[in-house]
Amino acid sequence: MSLSIALNNALSGLSVNSRQTDIISDNVANALSEGYGRRDVIVTSANAGGFGAGVRIAGIDRAANPALTESRRLADAESGRRSLISDSLSRIASVVGEPGDPQSLTSLADALDRALGEAADSPESPALLNNVAVSASDYANQINRAAIEVNTLRSETDASIERQVTIINRNLGEIEALNAEIRSRTLAGLDSSALQDERQRLIDEISGMIPIRAVRRDGGEVALFGRNGGQLLDGRAFQLEFVNTPVVTPDRSIGAGTLSGLSIEGRPIEIGLGGDRGLLDGGSLSAAFELRDRTLPDIIDQIDGLAVDLVGRVQDLPEDATLAPGDPGLFTDAGAAFDPANTLGLGSRIALNAAVDPFAGGDPTRLRDGLNAPAPGEAGNATVLRGLQDALRDLRTAPAATGISGVQGAGELVADLSGLLLADAALAEEDRLQQQGRTDALRDSERAVTGIDTDRELSRLLLVEQNFQANARVIEVIDDLLARLVNL
Repeated sequence: MSLSIALNNALSGLSVNSRQTDIISDNVANALSEGYGRRDVIVTSANAGGFGAGVRIAGIDRAANPALTESRRLADAESGRRSLISDSLSRIASVVGEPGDPQSLTSLADALDRALGEAADSPESPALLNNVAVSASDYANQINRAAIEVNTLRSETDASIERQVTIINRNLGEIEALNAEIRSRTLAGLDSSALQDERQRLIDEISGMIPIRAVRRDGGEVALFGRNGGQLLDGRAFQLEFVNTPVVTPDRSIGAGTLSGLSIEGRPIEIGLGGDRGLLDGGSLSAAFELRDRTLPDIIDQIDGLAVDLVGRVQDLPEDATLAPGDPGLFTDAGAAFDPANTLGLGSRIALNAAVDPFAGGDPTRLRDGLNAPAPGEAGNATVLRGLQDALRDLRTAPAATGISGVQGAGELVADLSGLLLADAALAEEDRLQQQGRTDALRDSERAVTGIDTDRELSRLLLVEQNFQANARVIEVIDDLLARLVNL
């Protein structure tokens, strides 16, 4: 071997060692960076004219496991779906309240029953009559809060659909641009690992909203599809279309055309209808449609059914001789009499009759004397109070909208309905936690293949250092030999 060949070999080794050091330092620096794939320098032998010419860098290998990544992305989508549903149902459950919570619907219904019983035992007591009015007002207000919370959630969910669509469209546009740049660099034989990291980060951000399948194309490009085949990007990005409705009232629905559906470049698609059959079903985007169009309207119907039962029980109370047919009872529809043909949204309108509401200038003694009593009646007469308590305790068939079957008193109905809503929230949270565990396990498996093990990287760095020292020693020896030749 000539000295020049040995020198070239050593210099090529130093060049490779230097690049390996750069890559290892990048790996360590990005050990906690999401989307970063571990890099390895691909080293191969070099030759010139059929003779060995040291080593060269054949490329930079970015660690990847497409199968694991796809499984993790599908799990991300399911986690996104279950998290959104759980968060929404938990908010409703917090307003409904746990049993024993003084502000829960069940506790407030029990408090009203107790207040009526105490006032009926001592109808002459203004304090006990006032307590009935306050308890009735608190109960009606809590039903209002529950209904308003559900309506607010519908509006927020509609807004979240718009935000998700905006993010998805933005990311798809950026991925399209990255695809083009990656293809260009790949064809030019340049490293595109950093661009692939950024592309993976953008795809991962979408994967929580839509279950993504990525298909490799020539030149390092990828095409993106929903799990059920919805086309998002293939050569170019396909734009999602949605129009936000700022205030979603109970009467608005996608079926009536008063809420926006989802389209892809003008073509309407089904999403969030149940059964995961839609082209883009499976992530937080479809969960938002499911909540807005199915789950939350059903809960609104349940709360309206509770209000219908409560208002109907005290309408036309036989024990109150001061009520004329059509007069509002103890509980009203925003001050008016209950109209069976106008039940939609009643939960957010139910209110205590202003005639007895001390917060509205009413007189609680009318609970004893009659809602429309022109003057104070007999202080010891508990007929109306007993009638009110009996009406609330009377066993009646629960409105179908509540989802409760059988005959029940008002207290039992609200307890059963609260139990249903709390159980749904608890089950959704359990599902969320279970799915999060599966997602975390898949993420850990993916990281084991593509992530950074700093101990391993530092061990590799020690080997590179040893190789560097060996190549440097060869150059040092050659330098010494050349110096001796010059001095001959």
